Amino acid sequence: MARRGGCCMYFNIITAVIGVLVGLSSFGVFFFYFQNHHAGIWAFVSGIYAAMTLFIHVLYKRHTLEIWYTPGNLHQIRILGVLGLLAGLTGIITYITFAILNKEDFPTLENIGSSHYIMAVWAMMTLKWGSSLFAFAHVYRKRLLEEYHPLISPVS
Repeated sequence: MARRGGCCMYFNIITAVIGVLVGLSSFGVFFFYFQNHHAGIWAFVSGIYAAMTLFIHVLYKRHTLEIWYTPGNLHQIRILGVLGLLAGLTGIITYITFAILNKEDFPTLENIGSSHYIMAVWAMMTLKWGSSLFAFAHVYRKRLLEEYHPLISPVS
């Protein structure tokens, strides 16, 4: 059985908590204060992916992951992580291309509301949390396959 405590697990949980807090608070700042709706939405999506990653970390640490999810469910969560990864990658490429084509300066407080670079940063954070969700769902799925024994086995 894999170790469910220790420094690495606490590091993963703490970084996911920070990701949730920063993502969701940045949503409010960029969406409402700076009126940069694209960056705000990307920050919100990033925070949601961080929350999903945090959720599976906490479930695994508390030995309740196998109650909530089967290995098949974790495979579906892995696919959701890949979608976040691909969406973030597409966003990064798109926003950096727009910034280069528009000859945009790097962000300052005066142009942060329309900066494509800020949008690209939050798309990158979505890529990061999407890939993190993919990776940890994969790892926990493998561990569950080693430990998981259903009460009723399918008839073959």
